[in-house]
Amino acid sequence: MSSIQESMDTLTAQWYNATVTGLGLSPDQFQLYQGTESVMSTSQEMWAIFNAIPPKSINNYYNPSQNNQFAGNYDAILGSLKPASNSDFIDCMGDYYSAWNDYFTEYTKNNPLGSDTGENVKTITSVFTNWAAVNAPGKAGCLNGLTKIYIDPINQANVKFALAGDKYAWDRTIDNLNSALASAPKKTFSMDSKTQSSEVKHTWAGGNTSFFFDIFSFGGGASYDKLSQKVTTSGLNIEVTYDHVTTFAAGPLSQASSSPVLKDYYPWYLSAALALAYQTKDNTLWSPTGRTSWEKEFGENGTFQRTASSIVAVNGITSTMTSTATFDKSEQETIKGAAKTGIWPFFNINGSGGSETTVTFSDEGTFTIKTTLPLGNPQIIGVLQSPMSKQFG
Repeated sequence: MSSIQESMDTLTAQWYNATVTGLGLSPDQFQLYQGTESVMSTSQEMWAIFNAIPPKSINNYYNPSQNNQFAGNYDAILGSLKPASNSDFIDCMGDYYSAWNDYFTEYTKNNPLGSDTGENVKTITSVFTNWAAVNAPGKAGCLNGLTKIYIDPINQANVKFALAGDKYAWDRTIDNLNSALASAPKKTFSMDSKTQSSEVKHTWAGGNTSFFFDIFSFGGGASYDKLSQKVTTSGLNIEVTYDHVTTFAAGPLSQASSSPVLKDYYPWYLSAALALAYQTKDNTLWSPTGRTSWEKEFGENGTFQRTASSIVAVNGITSTMTSTATFDKSEQETIKGAAKTGIWPFFNINGSGGSETTVTFSDEGTFTIKTTLPLGNPQIIGVLQSPMSKQFG
């Protein structure tokens, strides 16, 4: 590891600890959100954060198109589980099964089943009873075998997921977040890199960090390494005020909603199916030829070991950073240019959502960097991860 990367990892750990303490968060769950697109204006942008699976790290750069997502893992799992067998129903129906199957297939083409299991069972009961009375004398008692298929959680989950049509909503919207933020408290805290602890082995991530960046450049870069090294060597102080800060929970949409935003989305998630998948490791449930396996999803190196159960969001930011490091005129111009795309730890493009980053230098060449984001632009600063073992263990 290069010296600058080591310095930035230390600074990240210090900022993590300062944030946890300053906001009263738990190191057993909290993960820093770091990225250039942290201002949220739509529910879809917020849901993308909940859909992303947090890696085992105290910080993470969230890319909306990242491959490891809740919905993708859930889809792969559903495609790898064995649904309840329909053999009992087939045996009961005997020669009449083929005629019923043809009829019901055509019926559901014109009258698609919804996502409510109870309503589906009522519909199937009525349709089968009426059909059997005319077309399958003496077979009305086969209904129990038929309804068992539709109350099986794996079958239910597959139906719900298919009806969503690749539109995966969560059960709360950006309006809900804005309402929560409106009454959320104000918080102010500071960090002095000369005294702040960088020990993060005690966290849920065991001290792991991810993604390298400089103070003056998201993603890092050789031209900024020297400048960042100057700052980390001399030390820096940050004081930040969040006008409103809240921890906001949401879950995958599992029930129909009358919300103006959610009413157009099908509930696509069934926790009972995921719980069953997590709690059953063997091939009584998992198909040996399925798309994935218990070990690939939930094992030691699995892709679905945890979920983002909450986000830590703020509204209104004022941050002031100072350092005793000195910079010449050329370096000062470079730093001012970097401010256009934001300065660590708030990498917002200057002007995005009304954000502004200003840099002033003293006669001695030391800087004061002030970052502001006005009210009305909710921003995510972290997530709370919840391990599967706590959710379904």
